[in-house]
Amino acid sequence: MRQKSFVQLSYEERVEIAALQRSGLGVRAIALRLERSPNTISRELREKKVRGMYVPKKAQRKTYWRRYISKRNCMKVALDPALGVFVREKLVASWSPERIAGYLKRNGTVVSTKAVYKYVYSRCLERHLFWRKHHKRGGPKRRSPKTPRDARKYIDTRPLLKRSGHFEADFIVSSHNTASLLVIVDRYTRATAIRRLPNGKHVTVSRAFRDVFRASRVKTLTLDNDISFNHWQELEKALRTRIYFTHPYHSWEKGLVENTNRWIRTFVAKRRDISTVTDGELRSIEKYLNETPRQCLGYRTAVEVQLSEQTRCPN
Repeated sequence: MRQKSFVQLSYEERVEIAALQRSGLGVRAIALRLERSPNTISRELREKKVRGMYVPKKAQRKTYWRRYISKRNCMKVALDPALGVFVREKLVASWSPERIAGYLKRNGTVVSTKAVYKYVYSRCLERHLFWRKHHKRGGPKRRSPKTPRDARKYIDTRPLLKRSGHFEADFIVSSHNTASLLVIVDRYTRATAIRRLPNGKHVTVSRAFRDVFRASRVKTLTLDNDISFNHWQELEKALRTRIYFTHPYHSWEKGLVENTNRWIRTFVAKRRDISTVTDGELRSIEKYLNETPRQCLGYRTAVEVQLSEQTRCPN
C-alpha cells in the first residue's frame, strides 16, 4: 500500500482512470485498483473534465497550468518591484504577512498570504516578523481566585458586544518610579487611547478616565483587580457606566488590552522610565495603533470603523 502522504496522479494513472471509467467501474472500484483514495479519484473526475468528458491529456495539461499559476502567484510580490517595496515598508512597520495580504486585497490588489511569506523568506526578512522579533509566547499564569472584598461584578456577567462603547483598560507600569501608562481600548472598534500618569492615586486615575471619555458614551468598562481600581464604585458613578472585573489573577481574560500593551512595549521598552515618554511619542503610538488595518476588522483601521459607527443611526 502507498504511504498516506499525497502524491500527484501521474499521466499513466490518468490514462488508466479513463479506461476503467469507460469500462463501467465506479469511483471506489477505480480507487481500489489504483490503490488511491476514493476522494482523489472523485476530485480528479469532477475537476479535470473538459466539456463534460474526462480526457487524460487534457486533465494532465489542466493540472500543469494550475500548478504553474499557483507557483507564479506565490512569486507575485517578487515579480512586482513596487509591491516588493510596499511589503518591505509594512514589514518594517511590524505588519504581519496576513495583514499585508488582507489590506492589499481590500484595496484591489490580490496577493496571497503565502506569496508574502515566500517573499519574506526569499529576501531574509524574517527579522521583521513581529512576534519572532519581540516576544516568546507563553501561557497565562493561573492561580486560584480569591473571594472579592466588595460587590464588584465579574466578567462572566458582562453583556454581549454589539456596538462601540465597551472598553477594556489596563496599566503599563514603570520599574523606576510611580509613573505609568493608562491604556484604554474600545472592544468593538479597537480604537486605543493612552495617557501617562505620574502616579496611581485614585484622583489621578479618575481624571485620566474622564479626559479620555469626555466625548464618548461608556456602556461598559472592564478592568483587572489592580489596587488603583479599588475606587471603582466612585468611577462607575462618575462615568455613568457599569464596571466589570476579570477574576483575580486572570488578567488574560481582558485579552484585547493585554495584547495592545504588548504592541506598545515595542515602542516603550520595559527598562525605560515611563516618565520620560513624551506626549509626542504617545500620540505617535496611538496613531500607529489606530491607523493600522486589522484582520479582525476586515482589514479596516480603527479610525475607519469609528467613522462608520458615527454615521450609523443610534440604537
